[in-house]
Amino acid sequence: MSRMFLRVAKVGGSLFDFADLPTALRCWLDSQPGVNVLIAGGGPFADEVRQADATFALGDAASHRLSLEAMRVSAELLAGLLHETEVLHSLDDVRERLVSRGVVVLDPWETLTLPECRLPHSWSVTSDSIAAYVASQLQARELVLFKSTPLPANTNRVEAAESGLVDGYFVHAATTFPTVRWVNLRGTPVTERPLR
Repeated sequence: MSRMFLRVAKVGGSLFDFADLPTALRCWLDSQPGVNVLIAGGGPFADEVRQADATFALGDAASHRLSLEAMRVSAELLAGLLHETEVLHSLDDVRERLVSRGVVVLDPWETLTLPECRLPHSWSVTSDSIAAYVASQLQARELVLFKSTPLPANTNRVEAAESGLVDGYFVHAATTFPTVRWVNLRGTPVTERPLR
């Protein structure tokens, strides 16, 4: 892959009930340079898996598999909201199809079920860490987290994990990124801060 500006951005599942999501996301992406690979959070679909696990003690392996299925549904939903945006199913697909500018959505199922993927199969890993892992594998230049809430000033990754703003594994998953951008897409106006 050429050294085009490649960004991986996680679109939080909490944004899937935000009526202005397609417009706000498109406006932000159109104002940025380079190529955007979007990872959709599991949203309400993953919440149902979490509830089922709490009720029936599904266990880590089953919960992980079902949560990845939830992310597959979210990926299709996100691509549908961003008209003419393609869902890709592997990192190789991403590498082969990227041009100098554009937006694609990655369904991470294949990537996360490969034997070399060492992300823990537990609730400590959500789409935050998955996006960081994908960004690392693609050697992205930037990682962006689209969220529904502002990030308190001067928050670092450990503090964000401890307060539940990102998942517990994110500190480890995002070690290759000196700065992560946090974008509160529901803000009026949209606001962003670095997550140190």
